[in-house]
Amino acid sequence: MRPVICEKCGVLCEERCPVCGSSRHLRPEKPDEPAHLITLNTMQAMLVEPVLQDTGVPYFKRGSVGAALTAQWGMMREVFRFFVPVSGRERCREAIEDVFGEDETIMRLLHEFD
Repeated sequence: MRPVICEKCGVLCEERCPVCGSSRHLRPEKPDEPAHLITLNTMQAMLVEPVLQDTGVPYFKRGSVGAALTAQWGMMREVFRFFVPVSGRERCREAIEDVFGEDETIMRLLHEFD
């Protein structure tokens, strides 16, 4: 079965979004649209982001806590969701695996929705 993408969460899946549980928001993915790659805490993001930069694949990260709470709680409690184009997702995953293959936590997060 060809993967579909959840319009709400940006996660590639097959029958139901593992994040929101919806099957209503699913549609065929497009090569240039952003898809969820990995969710990381601040320290993990600081390690992984240079690897993504080195791939040359465009990406963006979205914080989940928000600026007001980050200011109040501190940056270390922020969680970032990284998105890359569907067409560059495998290249980014391979780059992260090459560098962090021995890091069980990052590998688990990278394959969280497989």
